[in-house]
Amino acid sequence: MKIKKLLSLTSLLLFCSIGFAHEFWLEPAKFWLKINEKVRIDLMVGEDYQGDQSNGHKYRILKLDHYANGIRTDIRNKVYGDSLSSIDITFPTEGSQLIAFNNTSKFIELEADMFNEYLRTEGLDNVAKLRLQNSDTLKAGRELYQRCVKTLVQVGNKTDASYALNTGMRLEIIPSKNPYDQKSKGPIQFKVLFDNKPLNNALVLAWHLVDGKTIHQKLRSDKNGQVVFPVDQTGKWMISTVHMVATENLKEADWQSYWGSYTFGFY
Repeated sequence: MKIKKLLSLTSLLLFCSIGFAHEFWLEPAKFWLKINEKVRIDLMVGEDYQGDQSNGHKYRILKLDHYANGIRTDIRNKVYGDSLSSIDITFPTEGSQLIAFNNTSKFIELEADMFNEYLRTEGLDNVAKLRLQNSDTLKAGRELYQRCVKTLVQVGNKTDASYALNTGMRLEIIPSKNPYDQKSKGPIQFKVLFDNKPLNNALVLAWHLVDGKTIHQKLRSDKNGQVVFPVDQTGKWMISTVHMVATENLKEADWQSYWGSYTFGFY
């Protein structure tokens, strides 16, 4: 019995240590570019806004689009490398350039204690409550998860409204103003939508990486799906959230989660 408890505790501690390793984001080598300057954008997975390239062979890309000057362009042909985890692209026009990525769902199953802790860590109180109501807290968690992520790159000095586009993914994070119009530290409101409706009480994180050190803030979205974070013009930023719903096909999994992020930076 002691050995079983020790193994269970070890597994739980291991899961807690990688709890934020679920984060997935688009990371340009540079966020500020000149016209026609080539840049690599990596599909990243990791912890604390630091990680490794995602292995693109583990899923299929559903959406990889570039939005600029009112035009949407499918850029899946820009993906390169054996791991299918990077984009090589140039932007021929000045302005704000939005990239959106969405992939097919992947399956994961976690034992009950790990899944319950995962729900707590990610602020998924709605799912934890449903499991408690259905007496499922001792059941393993069977989950499908997919990514709905965006990054904003600035070319030249002219900004525009591309930053605020709803790209049609199920989970969307949309700033109320262009981060690149900020001249000093100030508040930026972010709206979280799920199926085009404001997502209330979502746990939203603002990650700020400067000089190799990351800090993060956590807030809950209001009834309008909104949170406000103070943003300054240093380093790299990521706004992220997770939403989980019950699946319609219980043979595949019990839950479907959507992981959203929005990145921008000042270098």
